[in-house]
Amino acid sequence: MTLRRPSRTDIEDISRRYHLRLTESEVDDYFDIVKGVMDGYDALDQYPDPIREVTPAVRVPGARPSREDDPLNGIVRHCSVQAVDPNGPLAGKRIGIKDTVCVAGIPTTCASRLLYDYVPDVDATIVRRIIEAGGHITAMLNTCDFAFSGGGHTSTYGPGLNPRNPEHVAGGSSCGSAIAPATGLVDIAIGGDQGGSIRMPASWSGIVGLKPTHGLVPYTGIVGFDQTIDHIGPMATTVEDCALMLQVIAGKDDTAIDPRQPSTIEVPDYRGGFGDGLKGLRIAVVREGFETPESMAEVDDAVRDAARHLASLGAEVSEVSVPEHRQTVPIWNAIAIEGGVDSFYHGHAAYQTKGYFNTRLMSAMSRAIVTNGGDFSATAKMGVLVAHYMRERYQGVMYGRAQNLSRVLTAAYDRVLRDADLVLMPTTPQTAHALPEPVETDRKTFVGQALNMIRNTAAFDLTGHPSISVPVHGVKGLPVGLMLTGRHFDESTVLRAAHAYHTAAE
Repeated sequence: MTLRRPSRTDIEDISRRYHLRLTESEVDDYFDIVKGVMDGYDALDQYPDPIREVTPAVRVPGARPSREDDPLNGIVRHCSVQAVDPNGPLAGKRIGIKDTVCVAGIPTTCASRLLYDYVPDVDATIVRRIIEAGGHITAMLNTCDFAFSGGGHTSTYGPGLNPRNPEHVAGGSSCGSAIAPATGLVDIAIGGDQGGSIRMPASWSGIVGLKPTHGLVPYTGIVGFDQTIDHIGPMATTVEDCALMLQVIAGKDDTAIDPRQPSTIEVPDYRGGFGDGLKGLRIAVVREGFETPESMAEVDDAVRDAARHLASLGAEVSEVSVPEHRQTVPIWNAIAIEGGVDSFYHGHAAYQTKGYFNTRLMSAMSRAIVTNGGDFSATAKMGVLVAHYMRERYQGVMYGRAQNLSRVLTAAYDRVLRDADLVLMPTTPQTAHALPEPVETDRKTFVGQALNMIRNTAAFDLTGHPSISVPVHGVKGLPVGLMLTGRHFDESTVLRAAHAYHTAAE
């Protein structure tokens, strides 16, 4: 069956919208020329799409839980995906997967009405690795609508509620990936992180969340944002379980090209240094991570107390200034909003890369925008408006400037990390937000609470350094997160320090 050819009206419309200014004579000529070029597309359409092998497993889709079974709304749907003969380092572990990660045969909706009926026919590379390591995937976990919020309150399934106080949100976008391990519904969860979406809900919900180095863990088969800030990683109640999961999912993708990954990746024993303690580790407290416009004094005080506790455990702790840190939010906004929306409108795919293209997702997303774009969350709609305006009025120049400045920020932190092993600051400048009013009641507040906690976390999505959040000892009431960040691909040191602090007596 041949592809539909453009009409003369289509040619005229494209000429007008893309400023070609074709004359009537040119329209007639190009009408015939384009039809001839499309003969090649007819041939391409008949070539079979290369099959991405699905990991052998027993797959049973499940239902959405009742609120009695899941009162904090952490789970989108139950499922059971497990190797026929499960064994390996994750054997016996119940694993929850963020609802942006493709699991063949299980709906992946990104917590949005736009993809409510999308069922992947592929496994993300990390899903294959989890199954082969004996993990039992038991749940798809709630997230903000297309991960476009840090608050945990924009999912079409409803907000994720805080495990410590359900009158507050759990944090986002990976709200379910914090709730499920915090409440014992799973042992380990997978979260995504483009601006802090692993570490922020970990901070607000009182668990551990690790954003690995950019490119350490393959992103193949996962609904992305902007390839330069896409990260995927583990969330759990212990540093040990985060390290265990990282050991399984890290490393070069051997099933497809992921343009986020370097050509070679070493995967050391991430738990090998857990007995070494903190003696000799140099930790730099970043002054600009404190007393920000969004900061709560009690959060700053608690994290400075944690820094002193690290010193008492043997670390060498000193303060440094990184003035470039103050530029994080404007840089990140341009990349995440313009890059993320560009990804949305290209079916979560990027031209000019050699990466794996999930063509069924490309089609499903692009069609969904046409038929159901009005069902984007309020925060996603804000992003679409800003991104298209900036692209059309300012030609993407601000996105390009932000990418250039992100490398300046990276260089600034690389300089600090030549003399320090880790940098330290609060994960989020405040504790969890109170559950907001419905969007229809107060749209401005609803959107305003989506991205006002990213200042510290987003810096390391831009720079790509590995970064972990662990709960601060001794905090009463809503949790506070301590964020430790290390050199590229030095997750071992990040995990070693986090483990020493997390397991130390309060």
